[in-house]
Amino acid sequence: MEATKVKETIERALADGCLSRQESQSIKRAMYADGKVSPEECELWRQLQDKIWKGEIYLDS
Repeated sequence: MEATKVKETIERALADGCLSRQESQSIKRAMYADGKVSPEECELWRQLQDKIWKGEIYLDS
């Protein structure tokens, strides 16, 4: 999947400032949809992780 589609999936998931397990799995499915993960998609995932570590995004169980 294109990095732009992965970015859109991430943006929709984070609209409420919280990331659920289901949303996280949806993002991962989008990243692996074409059977490979591009460097751009990896960077988007790293940015998401960074926001979580900084407390900008909360994890919802």
